[in-house]
This record gives sequence, C-alpha cells and structure tokens, in this order.
Amino acid sequence: MSVVVLFIIVFIGTFGNSIVILIILLHRDMRTVTNYFVLNLAITDIAMLIICDMPTGIVLAKNTPSWPLGDLMCRLIGYTMNVTVQATCLTLTAMTIDRYFLIVHAVRSRNTRTTRRAALFNIGIWLFSVVVHVPVLVFNKTEESESGNLECDRNFGWNHGNLIYYLFIVLAMYVVPLSIIMFCYIQILYQVWHKTSAGTESAQANARSLRRKKKITRMVFIVVFLFALCWAPMHTINLWLYSDSDHYNNHVKSEVYTLCLGLAYANSCVNPFVYAFTTTSFKKYFKKFFWPCWRGKARENISVSISMKTKSERLTASQGKEDSSI
Repeated sequence: MSVVVLFIIVFIGTFGNSIVILIILLHRDMRTVTNYFVLNLAITDIAMLIICDMPTGIVLAKNTPSWPLGDLMCRLIGYTMNVTVQATCLTLTAMTIDRYFLIVHAVRSRNTRTTRRAALFNIGIWLFSVVVHVPVLVFNKTEESESGNLECDRNFGWNHGNLIYYLFIVLAMYVVPLSIIMFCYIQILYQVWHKTSAGTESAQANARSLRRKKKITRMVFIVVFLFALCWAPMHTINLWLYSDSDHYNNHVKSEVYTLCLGLAYANSCVNPFVYAFTTTSFKKYFKKFFWPCWRGKARENISVSISMKTKSERLTASQGKEDSSI
C-alpha cells in the first residue's frame, strides 16, 4: 500500500472524526446516550490514526528492512494499537447492548439510560483497555535479527507465548464482542419485526419512535459490520504468522500484510461517513459545516439566500391563522 494512501487515510479520518466530536460537544441536542458512545469511537479512531497509522507510513516511507523508530516507539505503537482496538470493540459492544435495552426492554431502560452512565461506561472501557494490554508495553521490543536488522516484535521468552497471547487478543477484540453483538441484534430483530411496543402513546407517535430507533440501530449495525469486515483479514494473517511462522514469509508477501494493515487502519476513517449518510441529526450538522463548500458561492450570496428565507418565514407567519384552520 502506498505511503500516500496511508497519509490520506490519516487526514480524512482525523478530520472527519474531529468534526463528529465538535458536533456532539457544541450542540446540546446531540448529547445523547448513543452519541456519547459515538464520541468515544471518534476518540479511539483519532488515537489509532495519529499514533499507529502515521508512524507506519513513516516506516514505509523509509523503505528499510530495519525498524527505524527505536525501542520506545516499538512499544508505544504496539500498545496503543491494542488499547484503541480494544476500546473500539468494547464501545461497539456497549452501543449494541444499549440498542438492545432501548428496544427489547424499552420500559426498563427509561430510568437506566442516562448520559452520565454512558460517560462512566466510556471511562471504564478505557481503564480496562489500558490495563489488560500492559503485557504488550512490557514485552514489545526491538531485537537484532540474524541478518543484522532491527525488528520490532513481541517476545515473551517462552514457546508459543506470542500465539497464546494473540489468541487472547482475537477473543477479546473480535470473537467475544461480535458474538455478544450478534446475540443482541437477533433479539432486536425479533422485537422489531415480531412484537409491538406497549405504551400510552398514540399509534402515530409509536410509529415515529420506531422509525427513529430503526435508523439508529441500522447506523450501529453498519459501524459494527465495517469493523468486522476491515479487521478480519488482519486477524487471519496474524494468526497464520504466529501459528506457522516458518512458512509465512514463503507464501505471503509483505505487500499483502501491508494491505491488510491499511484496511484495518481505514476502518478508523469510515465511521464519520456512516453517521453523515445514515442518521438525520448528524446529516443536518454535517451539511451546516460544509454548507459554504457545497453551495460554492461567495459569502454575500449566502447572505442573500438567508435574507430571502427570512422574508419567506415572515410571509408564512402572517398566514399562520389561515393555515392553522386547515
């Protein structure tokens, strides 16, 4: 994968996720339970892009068989990647569980779903991720290979240590979270398509609420699906590497590994596009942010458009009494 492509991923992902963070922080109506988890995802994506993706691009740009960034960066990049991916997995799982309780246990969730609890969950997610992957920070190191080049790798000092730890990583970062997510979505689909919501609201209000829940649930599902799709090749290749390292280099070129790594990094820049195209609230604020670019007009033309809109609103207001009787 080209170094230019990696840096494009860094730029688009950092820019897009920064907009997502600003939208949530600057607009009170966007500070919902779901969007608190979205905020956490955006933070994990930016951390992944800046601390992991950018140094990878630097390594590829140097085009040298030796690790050029030193022992500290070897430990830091590996540790940060594991922490941020773990935090991403747990956040996606929390988002799905939140959807599950909102739809399947709607009455019970009214008193338990709060932004404060969502914020505490996010803090807990980061604390768990930081602690559970300390072994990466300890055992990642640079070592001289037989050819005399420095290699950045994890070495536990005992047979099959890397394989056992990576099996733990796959379970903690992929298999277990996705299994929980699949269970929740099966329950959600059953509730949405085979049951009706009970309550005192009108049928029309229930229908609007259900449509909104479906939209947000679809958004969460797409984010989870893209994560599973983008990280599957990386986990597959790493499992092959750690279980059959003697034959790995003879069958898989470094370009293939780099491509899988790039696909995993690309996952960190796609989420803003999902939010922009699948949810009405984010779409509205993204349009406001990019409105001058989309219009392609000078500032005075925008002022004219706003002025015309104000006049139209005044005309509509003057006809309010007539309209209200229709």
